[in-house]
Amino acid sequence: MSWEEFLWHMDRRLGMYVGRPRYERAYSALTGFALARGRGELTAFQEWMSARHPGSSLAFSALVLVETFGEDATEDRLVNDTDHRRAVSALCRLFLEFLGQQAPATHQR
Repeated sequence: MSWEEFLWHMDRRLGMYVGRPRYERAYSALTGFALARGRGELTAFQEWMSARHPGSSLAFSALVLVETFGEDATEDRLVNDTDHRRAVSALCRLFLEFLGQQAPATHQR
């Protein structure tokens, strides 16, 4: 399964795979998929997200929430299904954006 296919399913059908669709479950699914692939995408994504937030020491899972809900956002901010849905969609969108920016660099090597 490609990243694009995985992220499509995660964004649109997360509940089918993990039960109640929650941001922390999407993060866990993304982490598991990346670790199973064993190609270092999580490290590169963390670096990419950190570059978008200079001076921040937050993990990419927290930075996604900051980009979605504002500077003081944490998982405690996710109080209803709509909040979780927005966060999951943002995670998928950002990871796809990251992959799109990595593709040209990969073709140059």
